[in-house]
Amino acid sequence: MATEQQYTKKELELLHEHLYKITAEIIRICQKYHLCYFLIGGSAIGVHFWDGIIPWDDDVDIGMPRDDYERFIEIAPKELQSDFFLQSQATDPHSPFWFAKVRENNTLYVEGHFKRLDIHHGIFVDIFPFDEIPNSRILEIFQYHAFSFFHACFIGKEVWQWEHCGHCEVDKPLKRGYLPCLVTRLINTLMSKHKLHRLLQFIQTFFNNHSHRYCKNIMTRSDKVLVHDITPPSIAPFGPLKAMVPQNLESYLLTHYGKIQKYLPKEQQINHKPSQLSFASPSSRA
Repeated sequence: MATEQQYTKKELELLHEHLYKITAEIIRICQKYHLCYFLIGGSAIGVHFWDGIIPWDDDVDIGMPRDDYERFIEIAPKELQSDFFLQSQATDPHSPFWFAKVRENNTLYVEGHFKRLDIHHGIFVDIFPFDEIPNSRILEIFQYHAFSFFHACFIGKEVWQWEHCGHCEVDKPLKRGYLPCLVTRLINTLMSKHKLHRLLQFIQTFFNNHSHRYCKNIMTRSDKVLVHDITPPSIAPFGPLKAMVPQNLESYLLTHYGKIQKYLPKEQQINHKPSQLSFASPSSRA
């Protein structure tokens, strides 16, 4: 059982085994239904330098073009083997996540800010939709900030994370000014969670189907990839698996991170450090 401390070596080894297991199931479904997917972010760095998960990392992130993502979350609840659960707004209504996660049943990975929620808390792999972004940098920034604001409103429906305009439900409040908190509270009073989720989708998909050069995980400032580098992606070793990654992988990583290096100083080897971690729990709800 891990707390807010660094993982032990054994915990990381076991966690990686479970992450590969979940990833293998996602890949199986994508291959069966001919869905496009690709490793992103730190998982793509892991492929580039380590042919697997970064030794100190504790998650796997997958991107999918919007149409493939929507098809996956439609198929997965029926297709996933019994060890797994697709977490989405349709399957776990109190989830604070607008994107999908595939979680492993009978495990626990309880993130501190969400530990009080009645949701599935199993070990997970994140799946993000990638949407086209405008060629204009100004429009791209506007889209990002619009999404970020309403994303905070969406999370606020389940967990109030700030010290203003409501009872803070997390141990360490996130920094946010009084006025944004007030506007968030007003929006949350007027709009249902379902409508906020639909609004987030509208913002994300606004520029789709216009043959733009890049597509992006809209919740980030820079996680974008050239459309032709994922149509199709390339295949690469990922631990015991073969997984898809963007073509021109190093170029994608440099676009996202600015610079990359294989080894980082110990203090920069950041991971998520859950408040609870269990590899064999009688229930994945905490």
